[in-house]
Amino acid sequence: MKHFLSRLPGLVMVLLGISLITFTLSYLAPGDRATAIAHARYPEEIAFPPELLQAIRDEFHLDAPFASQYLNWLGNVLRGDFGLSYSSQTPVWEIFTANLGETVTLAVSSLGLGLLVAFCLASLAVRNPGSWLDRGAVLLSSIGAAMPSYWLGLLLILGVAVHLGWAPSYGTGSLAHLVLPALTLAFWVMASQTRLLRSFMLEAGSQAFVETLRLRGIPEREIFVRHVLRHAMVPALTMIGLDLASLLEGAIIVELTFARSGLGSLLAGSVLSRDLPVVMFLVMFFATAYVVINSLVDAVQAASDPARNR
Repeated sequence: MKHFLSRLPGLVMVLLGISLITFTLSYLAPGDRATAIAHARYPEEIAFPPELLQAIRDEFHLDAPFASQYLNWLGNVLRGDFGLSYSSQTPVWEIFTANLGETVTLAVSSLGLGLLVAFCLASLAVRNPGSWLDRGAVLLSSIGAAMPSYWLGLLLILGVAVHLGWAPSYGTGSLAHLVLPALTLAFWVMASQTRLLRSFMLEAGSQAFVETLRLRGIPEREIFVRHVLRHAMVPALTMIGLDLASLLEGAIIVELTFARSGLGSLLAGSVLSRDLPVVMFLVMFFATAYVVINSLVDAVQAASDPARNR
């Protein structure tokens, strides 16, 4: 906890910088924001009277200087007021919470499945270095790292859903709808973590204290489970945290591929409709989640480092 608290001021500065960049990009977006809001509110209309556009500018303070607009927006965010959606006039927070569960479920299930397979493959590869299991694990992880998730998703739709009919190809609502999207993202997690875990385990197994334990007659299984794995998981925690944060963002493409509801589909739809309050909130959420998760993982890694706890 002390490690995390010591990094808290830097974390706050990073988030403030992200908020400034996010607001600046929305401020510099091409087109008239008043017209975009009017189109979102009245999609059936083509042209809008100047009085309506001026009323929208007054409502959202669009004629105010940049600094004034940014500070007003940031103050609202710090108070928990994230604004209203341009298109539905629904609070952004309500729209976010309605879609958060689907994305978190997909990310966590993909991470758990991918880590389970990666741990098994890496353990077998390290226990049998140079064998066909070792070469096969490296080959499989290399293929997974080079394969785009949307392409794998399309292959799963074509093979598993269309030809075999084992799972739905799109939609949300049941556990069956989660199978193919979770497998798509889990394959990416497996690919990245297998190579890393294998490398960390080999490095930990080559340490001098491991040979000392062997000379003392301690069984290989106990050495591997109690010592090699413990040392290998310390650097692996950072990469697992990175993967979790990346899954929240990577779910965007997979959710679009499988037509799932979630934050990814919400972000894509909001960008197309120029619903800037929703877009800005989601960008801030993804950036904040990435920074906070990595800071927490660093704190856990520092607390669990065997070298620091001797």
